Amino acid sequence: MIITAESGASKTDWIADGRAFRTKGINFSVMSVKDITSVVAWAAAEIHSVHGAPSGPVRIYFYGAGIVSEEQAARMTGILLDFFPGATVECASDLLAAARALWGDSPGIVAILGTGSNSCSYNGSSITGNVRPGGYILGDEGGGAALGKRFMSDYVKGLVPESLAGKFRERYPLKYSDIVNSVYRGQNPAGFLASFAPFIIEASYRDGYAGDLVRENIRSFITRSLLSYRKGGGTMQVGVAGSIGTACMNTIESLGKEYDIDFCKFITSPIEELAAYHSRKNSIFASGI
Repeated sequence: MIITAESGASKTDWIADGRAFRTKGINFSVMSVKDITSVVAWAAAEIHSVHGAPSGPVRIYFYGAGIVSEEQAARMTGILLDFFPGATVECASDLLAAARALWGDSPGIVAILGTGSNSCSYNGSSITGNVRPGGYILGDEGGGAALGKRFMSDYVKGLVPESLAGKFRERYPLKYSDIVNSVYRGQNPAGFLASFAPFIIEASYRDGYAGDLVRENIRSFITRSLLSYRKGGGTMQVGVAGSIGTACMNTIESLGKEYDIDFCKFITSPIEELAAYHSRKNSIFASGI
């Protein structure tokens, strides 16, 4: 059995022997081991209910947000082994997941634009360079949380044009205290802020203020992260993973032309490409090639 999982702050996508399902997100940066274990327990129960107890070797490939050290990878491995004893487990960052899904065994530049953002250079097997994203407070430019933060900052100060603010109030009847409590005392402030990104992106097609916010958010990601990977002249090719990336595809491609960047690949979620990648690798391994 091959189990592949790719997790972000908002959700975790799983594929077990070709069957896909989704659980809550797993992020080592903000979640306790208890909460992470609870998510894995739910996933294990789902897998066992469909496939029963595995009769042969189990290989698990888990990619997660916040897995940025060997210690965190080891802890995640331990949690998975509690539910799948004897399995062969590989844990890595969601950045490597995006790199493998977008580029496979070929080199390329990777951009993740989801709830947060990240980027790297990839040599076809490992990550060779990374501009630290900084999280939703210090960075994450281009991501949904950064976009939502900028909008909410204007909204609470009355700086959003009334034509758009009125529509926002209709969809989200939030009091000022609700916003402040969710941002400063909530369990997932980044997710809360990112939850408004679809509204802003939808409005950007007809509202100049929202359009400017989206463009400024993407431009900031390009200038503060992606341009650091440029080596020499010529067009730089970048693959993009994440829901915000695909939702803002036209804006991203347009801004890319200003900086001689070719955004040549877009995927919403890496999970299907990752499952195919590991299936191919295991087939090669099994055949002895």
